[in-house]
Amino acid sequence: MNRRQILSAAAVLGSAGAASAQPARPWRAIFPTVGFGILSVESQGATVTRFNEFPAYFRSKLGVECRIFQATDYAGVVQALTGGQIPMARLGPASYASAWIDSNGAVEPLVTWYAPTGQAGYYSVLIVRSDSPFQKLEDLRGKTLAWADPNSTSGYLVPLAALRSQNLDPARFFSRTVFSGGHEQSVLGVLNGNFDAAFTWTADDDAFGQLRMMIDRGVLQRERIRVILQSPLIPNPPVTVRKDMPADMKADLIQFFLNMAQDNMAMAESVAAGRTTGFLRATEEMYRPIVEVAQIQREQRRRRT
Repeated sequence: MNRRQILSAAAVLGSAGAASAQPARPWRAIFPTVGFGILSVESQGATVTRFNEFPAYFRSKLGVECRIFQATDYAGVVQALTGGQIPMARLGPASYASAWIDSNGAVEPLVTWYAPTGQAGYYSVLIVRSDSPFQKLEDLRGKTLAWADPNSTSGYLVPLAALRSQNLDPARFFSRTVFSGGHEQSVLGVLNGNFDAAFTWTADDDAFGQLRMMIDRGVLQRERIRVILQSPLIPNPPVTVRKDMPADMKADLIQFFLNMAQDNMAMAESVAAGRTTGFLRATEEMYRPIVEVAQIQREQRRRRT
């Protein structure tokens, strides 16, 4: 090659290198509308009301539309996330575990939140009516129990694992166990006498969780129920995203949530389903124990089948 050919080739290589060094397509061009999946831990109407102002707030801060996605059960939101219908969802820890297992680790937790006490967790609790004679788990032998949903952390996965760790088979211990369809249905079923007991979720001093949501809406008087069993601390529900989401989009969403409590506490408490002091970055390590329990449960289910 002569000098002119060498310079020409260098120019072509230089322009190719410059083209490859151009920044990737901005995430807003890829996601002009962001689907945000929400689990209906309350009635669907109450959940819609709780997140009614979220899309406008999202648009004002991030400059793109937000579409709230709901399904009739937890599995519907998990399937929408793992199937690529939505890039982001607010999941419970067990639903996150299901999504992680179903997608072979293709999802990751983005953020979660602090309780007013500074804890980033909540409890599974076994509730009965306060005017009932039940004071401890043994008192419920031969009685009826409501689970919330097969993909609920506090309403099924954690308490089921806890009961089995005590060599207690719920199908034999209780006269009847049912899936109520959700936490609110479980609590209302106990209040109305349809179930003797139910597992649901709450935090220290009922700062957030199912009981707090129902108290705030005036559909539960706290003195009407009694907690007779409480689990160890469970990590708070994570806002979960697909791992193939653009890195700059994840970074912007993280900052969006981390700033939320200072910018708009009412919005932060809507996402947290109760009182909070703000959000923190979530990690896969926080939810690994839940994933491991979910994997064990699936394996046991396969063996029984």
